[in-house]
Amino acid sequence: MCEFCVQHGDGKKWYLAMQNYSRELLEQDDRIAYMQHFANTFEARVPGDLSMLARLKQTPLHGLSRPVFERVQRKNHFGQVVPIEEIEIILRQVDGIARLPCVCRMVTAGVKDARYCYILTDHPRLAAELDDSFNLEYLNAEEAVAAVREHDNEGLIHSVWTFKTPYIGAICNCDQDCVAYRICHSEDYFRMMFRAEWIAEVNPDACNGCRNCMRHCQFGAMRYSAAQDRVLVDPRQCYGCGLCRSACHKDAIRLTARQDHPVVKELW
Repeated sequence: MCEFCVQHGDGKKWYLAMQNYSRELLEQDDRIAYMQHFANTFEARVPGDLSMLARLKQTPLHGLSRPVFERVQRKNHFGQVVPIEEIEIILRQVDGIARLPCVCRMVTAGVKDARYCYILTDHPRLAAELDDSFNLEYLNAEEAVAAVREHDNEGLIHSVWTFKTPYIGAICNCDQDCVAYRICHSEDYFRMMFRAEWIAEVNPDACNGCRNCMRHCQFGAMRYSAAQDRVLVDPRQCYGCGLCRSACHKDAIRLTARQDHPVVKELW
């Protein structure tokens, strides 16, 4: 299991521990003010941050800076990829859900109303302090579950995010337009989210080699073997998001526990 499971989940999946979503925790340590500042300043702040990281990567300081950035992220704003089954569990247990425009897409795609993000509280103070442009849309659990299932069919990666760890304040549905994806994966600046507690596995007897799953994989973990006429998963690249399953018409892909896989059980 990832280190947060030990630190914040008593050895179980930390993102399923409901104390990490509690209103009592939200009201501690100025978290509401932190969330308000994070959202309201994101569009102005992040382009400069990304430019700085790009310049830093070209210098010898990049390797030295990575652990510093990661330590700060773990303390303040860190995520983990979570498959849809567990996202649905979370949505059915939190005390409020508000959908809002994705701040990442504002920065990377210039799209102001891509509603892929979900705040996991209906705390009135947070709503009052967010910029009016966010126009929060309050959903009940089943409405939110239905919306996230649509995101799953679109091929969007589901993840949970802390705001001053261990409080989990949001679910995001990401693709290559997302800032976290770019920082962690495509640009490899530093790590700011864990891989899932799962990895994908293909049933070779069920796979017909159609390669639909490869179009949904955001991490380049799916490989096609012409000789075998089937798809294989590289477990070292797999983030365990489970999106490949939604594209498979043969029910040939399942998720298995990362901790049971000898190659990647320590790869987060």
